[in-house]
Amino acid sequence: MTLEETNNHTSEMANAIQRHQEFYTLKVGDKAYSIMLPTPQVAGTMTQQRSYATSKAQEILNHLSK
Repeated sequence: MTLEETNNHTSEMANAIQRHQEFYTLKVGDKAYSIMLPTPQVAGTMTQQRSYATSKAQEILNHLSK
């Protein structure tokens, strides 16, 4: 996966986390993976909530790339 694709997936996954979605579908080539998402942070400022969601999305993608 290219850096641009990783950044796009991180952003979209963070959006899904903040929308309280249960799953995110990651499409890589001709394969699709359904990823269970963590619950969003509900306390704190919007910046803190976004940082949490982005951090969790990056953790998930880093775990999958290993």
